Parts: sequence; C-alpha cells; structure tokens
Amino acid sequence: MFQGIFLNGWLPVGETRVKFRVYSGGVFVELEGLVDTGATFTKIPRWAASKIGLQAMYKAEVMLGDGRTVTRGLAYGEVEMEGIRRLVPVAIGGDEEMPVIGYTTLEILGFKVNPVTGKLERTPAIELRCKHILGSNI
Repeated sequence: MFQGIFLNGWLPVGETRVKFRVYSGGVFVELEGLVDTGATFTKIPRWAASKIGLQAMYKAEVMLGDGRTVTRGLAYGEVEMEGIRRLVPVAIGGDEEMPVIGYTTLEILGFKVNPVTGKLERTPAIELRCKHILGSNI
C-alpha cells in the first residue's frame, strides 16, 4: 500500500507497508509494518517477540524521529518478505509500537523501495572491488 503524505508541511514523501513474518525457534509471527528506509533496524512489538520466544541478546542506542535516544533490546530473528527469508537484527519495541522494516533488513533480503510506485523491488547486493585499495584482485 502506498500513500502520499507531507512531512513538515511541505516535503512530499510516500508510505510503504508490507506484510512480513519473523521466525524464532521454529515458530513465527505475521505482522504488517511500515518500511522505513531511514531506520537502521527492523522493529517488532514486545508482545510479538514474546509470542515466538525471541529474546534480546544485545542493547542498542536508537535515535527516534523526534531526536530522543532510547535503548532497545536487539535480537537475531529470521525475517521473511515476499518469499525471501534471512537472519537479521531485530529491535524489540514496546507492546504498542508499530512494526517497522528498516534498511538493514531491506539490504540483507535484497529489496529496495521504488520511490515512484512505493513498492518493494528486488535488487542485487553491492560490493566494492578493492584492487587499488588493497593491492589485490578481490
């Protein structure tokens, strides 16, 4: 789903929502979330993490859109979108927080957001040829 909105009253931006699954320990939860290319991590509500037994292994400082910084629990879970499933870092938010797909998940699963259509598109991974930097042909 794609809807045009206005940020700060003047900048037109789009909103992309997707259905996705998060797996842990052989069970999954299905969610619908906002794709946020400005967010580092995918975030799911605490109730969803608890439902599948996903537990935080690390802590991460996260800056919110309003400039505040919060500490999130960070776990590793398998996220599946459009038939592609990979292990990614997942932030655990509050029970009432909206699920979000961040850019780390998009890149690991091989997706980008088409800014015109607002739809996800497959994209290849990118790597830098380091011949001149490291003196090799890797």
